[in-house]
Amino acid sequence: MIPASDTTESRPAPVTPFRLGRRAWLVGTLAAGIPHGAARAEGLTLGGTGMAISIVQLLLGEQRRLGLGGPAIVLNSLGSAGGLAALRAGRIDIALSGRPLTAAEQAQGLVATTFATNPLAFATHADTPVEGITSAEAADALAGEMMSWPGGGPLRLIRRDRAEGDWILLASLSPEIAQAVDRAHARPGLATAGTDKENAELLERIPGSFGIISVGQAMTERRRVKLLPLDGVAPTVEAMVAGRYRLSRALMAVTRGEPGAAVVAFLAFLASPPARALLRQNGYEPVPEAGA
Repeated sequence: MIPASDTTESRPAPVTPFRLGRRAWLVGTLAAGIPHGAARAEGLTLGGTGMAISIVQLLLGEQRRLGLGGPAIVLNSLGSAGGLAALRAGRIDIALSGRPLTAAEQAQGLVATTFATNPLAFATHADTPVEGITSAEAADALAGEMMSWPGGGPLRLIRRDRAEGDWILLASLSPEIAQAVDRAHARPGLATAGTDKENAELLERIPGSFGIISVGQAMTERRRVKLLPLDGVAPTVEAMVAGRYRLSRALMAVTRGEPGAAVVAFLAFLASPPARALLRQNGYEPVPEAGA
């Protein structure tokens, strides 16, 4: 059984403006007939990429606090592919994805709504004596050419699987980084994280660790890791939006073609001012509103 948390208690791809069309009209019609604070009969089950779990829990909690949502469960990290498979099988209502849908997935009737972008950062254990990293140093660290931190102590790479989205994006930074990623996959004896949660735990626990993590995940999970400026640019939303920081990923809520009322309500909430403010407070940049 997949462990779950109950929230009732509590840029590689282009990003398009948030457009809800008839869905926005529908949720307004539904809300008009529901007394303020009333619980919805229909609950939600969500799951997917680990970097979205904590922020979505916060969003669902805020939606409920405002009287706009009902019971919801967010399954622990399934990964984007696992979430999409569970959605296709009818096991969940919304898949949380860190990658665009393929043509085949779109042909199966899945619909992706991009709701935020998030910087990715090189990260290390909180006590590592380093305050930043260059692209050349990152390539050397990945390839095994740099085995110690400049300030002292061993550098221990936390590797991800070849199919993992963050490392695929990382390889797109430069030909040198791409070659270094290939060499990292061939290195024996490295700690390899299977999920975003495991990746964060290893970065937090292993002295001298080195890897990559979603800034939003690190913030919402309150991870004791050090996020490193890359080539002198801090991995902030402001730097990402200004185009000075290039490493980022989009987050998408993926649904089936004919979603239920609770799904429609959550998608509408994602575009609301309270949701957008909560995203910004936690290291995510909401997708521009239509017409903005």
